[in-house]
Amino acid sequence: MLSVAVAIVEDSSTGSKLVGTSVNVLPAKVDWARTYGAVGDDDRAYCALPVGNGYLVVGSSQSNKTLVTVGWAVNLDQNGNPVWNQTFLVGSGTEIRYAANLTDGFFLVGNEFLSKGYINGYVARIDKLGNLMWQTTIGGNETDEFYSAFATPDGLILLGLSSTNGGVTPQAWVVKIDTNGNIIWNKTYSFASDTIVKTGAVGPDGNYMIAGYTDPRGPNNYDFLLMKIDPNGNLAWNQTYGKTGTQEANAMTETTDGYVIAGNTQSPNGNMHALIMKVDFNGNLDWSKTIGGKNADSPAYITPAQDGGYLVCGFTFSFGAGNRDFWLFKIDESGKVLWSCTQGDVAYQEAYAVIQEGKNQYVMVGWTDPPGQPTLVGRARYLFYVVSISYP
Repeated sequence: MLSVAVAIVEDSSTGSKLVGTSVNVLPAKVDWARTYGAVGDDDRAYCALPVGNGYLVVGSSQSNKTLVTVGWAVNLDQNGNPVWNQTFLVGSGTEIRYAANLTDGFFLVGNEFLSKGYINGYVARIDKLGNLMWQTTIGGNETDEFYSAFATPDGLILLGLSSTNGGVTPQAWVVKIDTNGNIIWNKTYSFASDTIVKTGAVGPDGNYMIAGYTDPRGPNNYDFLLMKIDPNGNLAWNQTYGKTGTQEANAMTETTDGYVIAGNTQSPNGNMHALIMKVDFNGNLDWSKTIGGKNADSPAYITPAQDGGYLVCGFTFSFGAGNRDFWLFKIDESGKVLWSCTQGDVAYQEAYAVIQEGKNQYVMVGWTDPPGQPTLVGRARYLFYVVSISYP
């Protein structure tokens, strides 16, 4: 079932400044905002792609099948109107965490939920109308979970974690498949008790750069992890970046001379902030910036801006109108924050993707508490949420 609600939301942010900067965090100008799903169920969007004159939004949904979580892909036009939507189900439940463009359709990457809480990775290929071409599951341990992927000239690299004891002490899990879903290789990497990978890219030399986090300083003391592997999955080198507390890398993007990696940092007994760092192609640190306010703030996605610099999106508890809001900010090539804005209401919103549509025009994707339903605030009963905004 696909239910769409239109909700133009006014943000009452007071324009507080990012800590240690002169940058005000202002309410975004909202052109339109829409929700998708059924009020009272749990629908979460994790990824979005520009598709023709619209967008492909993917995630998980409980609105489409009673008491079952299914993978959900929704194709929207440029105004947020549904063009088509398709669901995907294997095992006891399915979620879609990532999507990649193909010339004749899309790759979908996520997870299959099994009995006893076990998890397998899930990959599907669909055509441009969402029709299933093939699907496969990958795993075999108790917990084999994919978070994201990136395309290569001959297939797809899948990223996540693998654990034989219910997700405890996971190893980084990297799988390469061809365009028909056949496994080329399947490997794990461990540099401490916990190692997890969440993002990656093909380097200019054809090798793969993969980022995530690991805990060489002991349990719950994670550091950013960057590892380089060759096209056969052989480890060339790995490097960690951290200090006291914990640092977790969530997303990365390639630059002309290296990579910019976005994640979060949290000091012992302290609040969470965005942590953005730049490294060269050999992993040498160029700069590192901590960005946020007085409460918890975290990025989920980073992408190059059309006019230079980078767009970073995620959530903020420090700024905006409510408990947790969409957060979007732009940094220049040196990591300096150029502007920052929020979008949301008095409830909870969390962003996972941003698409730049033109000069100062952005579409953000994630999830929200159902608008106008105060009894559901904070109950994890979300809807897909897509908003078109501009920086004021």
